[in-house]
Amino acid sequence: MSPKKKSESQTSFLDAFEKPEESTPPPQLTQAAPIAQKKEPRIWSVSELAKDLREHLRSQFSKIMVKGEICDFKGMHRSGHVYMGLKDENSQIRVVVWKGVAQKIPFEIKTGLEVIVSGSVDFYGAGGSLQVVAESIEPLGIGSLQLKFEQLKEKLSKEGLFDPTRKKTIPDAVSRIGLITGKSTAALQDMLKIFAQRYPLVELYFFQASVQGEQAPKEVCAAIKRAEKFSQNKKLDILIIARGGGSYEDLFCFNDETLARTVAACSLPTISAIGHEIDFTICDFVADHRAATPSHAAQESTPDIRFLKNQIQNNLETFKKSLRIKMNDLSQKIDFFWSQIISKAPHNRLKVQQQVMTQLSLRMQRAMKVRLDQLNAKVQQFAATLEALSPLKVLERGYSIVENEKGLAIRSSDKIQTGDLLKIRLHKGSVLTIVKQKSE
Repeated sequence: MSPKKKSESQTSFLDAFEKPEESTPPPQLTQAAPIAQKKEPRIWSVSELAKDLREHLRSQFSKIMVKGEICDFKGMHRSGHVYMGLKDENSQIRVVVWKGVAQKIPFEIKTGLEVIVSGSVDFYGAGGSLQVVAESIEPLGIGSLQLKFEQLKEKLSKEGLFDPTRKKTIPDAVSRIGLITGKSTAALQDMLKIFAQRYPLVELYFFQASVQGEQAPKEVCAAIKRAEKFSQNKKLDILIIARGGGSYEDLFCFNDETLARTVAACSLPTISAIGHEIDFTICDFVADHRAATPSHAAQESTPDIRFLKNQIQNNLETFKKSLRIKMNDLSQKIDFFWSQIISKAPHNRLKVQQQVMTQLSLRMQRAMKVRLDQLNAKVQQFAATLEALSPLKVLERGYSIVENEKGLAIRSSDKIQTGDLLKIRLHKGSVLTIVKQKSE
């Protein structure tokens, strides 16, 4: 409202409702009351009413905070402004977020999100709508940074950037390590001290970047690119992204989406070492390995040289023992092969063959004697059988054999004729006889 005093004709629409009409004094008995003239109501134009309503709302509701649930959000307008609604169980009101304010909101606006909108109430005359012009938006019950963190974490997790199967293995043996951190920071000094104590043989290559503030994500991304390019000529085994402890806001630059995607796409095995053990950032989730602190990163990426010395000494003793056993085995094998060579020399082989021949000759003689004895026994057996069956044995018992002139044995009388000359063989001697008579 203008600070100048308004004329009666300029009385506002709301003033007509807010200011009661002046009451007329009660009539006097001694004097007739003047007749009150009826006041004509003002007729407003639409523009006048909209303008007066807008001025009144701006003066009465210039600084307000409204709690409700986001509704009717269809994404950011091509102009960069955001148009949405805010509702509760009974009512709804329009909200407009101008481009400059929308760009500063750290989290993603979503339908259904409960928020507190700070700003002013305005009346948009061209559209005939009352709306809240937001100057800031905070999520209800959770900080805006924490909400942004949770939203980005959910988004990248659904894309698979946290999946352990896509992460590269951190090598056990390293010779070159790339370090991305701030220059002259406590984190850098702590890591250098641990590297010098544990494994002074490692080669360290420093890629400077801011680790706090709005420019930090861009500088860390650029440092990662420089490290990858450097590694093409001089191979880096791992890349450590480190920052010491700080407030939640100080570490929040490592929750940047572009930085997270750059770390996930890095060709080198990455170790994220941001803050303290209780601090977690998106960078920790997408890196191939998360270390609780920069000091832990230095410890986990390198072996302890004292342990290596002891291990080498133990391995050397084991090797010496194994070598002695091998040499003893070889010595025994040499002795065995030498004896084989001696035993297989020509003169020794002839002697062995001669001994074998002698043994074979003796065995053959014994075998022949046994065989001859067996055959002799069979011959005697056959002779006895033949002698038992011999005709001479029959003749000894008084029998005789009659033969014709041709020497054939006569077994039947029909084989001879009267007058035939026959020979009768006896056991001892024989006689000649002439057949004078035969009978059947």
